[in-house]
Amino acid sequence: MQSTLSLAEKIQRYLKQNNPLPLRRLLARQNFADIIDVLENHIEADDVRTCFQHLNVGKAAKVLSGLSNSLQRLCLAELPVGLSCKLLRQMSTDDAADILQGMEAEDSQRILNGMPLDADTKILQVLMQAAPDTAAGIMSTDFLKISVDATVADAFQLIRQAQEKDFIYYIYLVDALDKLIGVVSLKQLFLVSERLALSQVAEFDVKSLLLTFDQEFVATVFRKYYNLLSMPVTDSDNVICGIITIDDILSVIEEETSEDIYKASGISIEVTDERGLLVGSEFRAFRARFPFLSIALGGQFLTATIIAHYSQTVASAVIAISFLPLLTGLSGSIGSQSETITVRGLALNMIDDNNIITMLAREIRVAFIIAVFFALIVGGLTYGFYQNPYLSLLLASWIVVSQCVFAGIGMFIPYGLKRFFKVDPAGMGGPFITTVSDILTFLLYLSVVTVLVSKLQ
Repeated sequence: MQSTLSLAEKIQRYLKQNNPLPLRRLLARQNFADIIDVLENHIEADDVRTCFQHLNVGKAAKVLSGLSNSLQRLCLAELPVGLSCKLLRQMSTDDAADILQGMEAEDSQRILNGMPLDADTKILQVLMQAAPDTAAGIMSTDFLKISVDATVADAFQLIRQAQEKDFIYYIYLVDALDKLIGVVSLKQLFLVSERLALSQVAEFDVKSLLLTFDQEFVATVFRKYYNLLSMPVTDSDNVICGIITIDDILSVIEEETSEDIYKASGISIEVTDERGLLVGSEFRAFRARFPFLSIALGGQFLTATIIAHYSQTVASAVIAISFLPLLTGLSGSIGSQSETITVRGLALNMIDDNNIITMLAREIRVAFIIAVFFALIVGGLTYGFYQNPYLSLLLASWIVVSQCVFAGIGMFIPYGLKRFFKVDPAGMGGPFITTVSDILTFLLYLSVVTVLVSKLQ
């Protein structure tokens, strides 16, 4: 198989030679995914437009759907309206709607005006008006449906008439009002006689999604139910409106995961592009990151104030105070680990009211085992270096208690935000947990050292 890099070199050579015929033949032989990779990563923007114009309509539609928003706009910018319309109508309706939504309103309307006023265009207009982060916004209308009274032979006839972009792994059974009744898979059809009625082989316990479901919840439903390749989307009257396929869900999972990762570090998702890369002006990045870093700054300033308040203790028990970075580091780390586990569990609906106590108890047990191990190491080394049993006992005890406490805090904060305030806990990540652990550790540890200062000198 030809490597992507060698394909890029050939394309660049033909472009420099201004030799369109070999370039057109080369592109015609390539898989559309390899062409997307070359256009995205290996050639200049002007050459991207040239290559795109040498693709046949079918392959151009596939390539266009996989490009980033900026390259999609670039490729469509100088095409005649008629050709742009033809390309978009070759795609699945959800991909076409995504491309039009990513364009300037004037340009997208120009293309829509050039399309015939048929059912496909009306569906495209409806999808463009749907919220992009809901089931309605990511669904496709390219699916097969048939009357619940039809036979297996009728289903095969429907498949033969299907378009290339239609999803044919499942056929959905509907009544006279288009209400979803059942579903039959392509595999089931091949295993039974064509004379049978579809109602004899179909499944009637159909898992479906509502148009208004959030895309993150849709992804969770896909994880839960039976490894389905697609799920139907219905309105409140159970009328089937479209389907969501597994490739749509993979895109959603990637998007939501990137969002959670950035939020956990105090970086707003507003400064990322469709690939999850940080983009935009420095001022936008400042506005996105400043609030969370302000929390850290305020917390550290408060920590400095606490240290100043206990300045006499700091001067009298220097050795005990020197362990503060170790203690705050351990507390912040275990808190951040517990917070990450909880945020992810909440996002996947794996942690809820029914099991939060069980999960909390488990996390504290894990923290206790880790803490005992660290306490023995730190306590033993401290006694070996300083020959002070009080200092060794203080550090060992503090590590055990603080690890268990901050493991609990790391779980309780995101759970409480989601349960009681309906706030996305992903935004309360590292900076917040670290700040809380620093303040509490400095305040309480210095208070204890003040009481025991005579024995720790």
